[in-house]
Amino acid sequence: MTTVAEVLKNRAVANGRLEQEAPNLYHGFYDLMKQYYKPSALPRKYKELMAVTASVATRCIPCLAHHMHNAVSAGATRDEVIDAAAIGVEFGGGPSFVAVREHLLRFLDEIAAAK
Repeated sequence: MTTVAEVLKNRAVANGRLEQEAPNLYHGFYDLMKQYYKPSALPRKYKELMAVTASVATRCIPCLAHHMHNAVSAGATRDEVIDAAAIGVEFGGGPSFVAVREHLLRFLDEIAAAK
């Protein structure tokens, strides 16, 4: 079973390797992404909650762990993260429900315990 800590550690290692071996690919994507998460009309918390929704809808478990962690760090409550995930299930259907069932509450528990 994958934990949030494992996902975040693996992400950091993979990002470092990709940056070294494929810097154009790495920086092209991350420079774009940084633009979307910088301060603007929507506070970071809401952007991260929207990313939770998209992560569930697309069934990207590493994305889910990353954006849940960021949402809680930005002040989102457990209930807000669950609501965001529920909208993702609406768009993603049964497979998204399975992703939520298998990971959401366990990831939230781990994030809360790490605080």
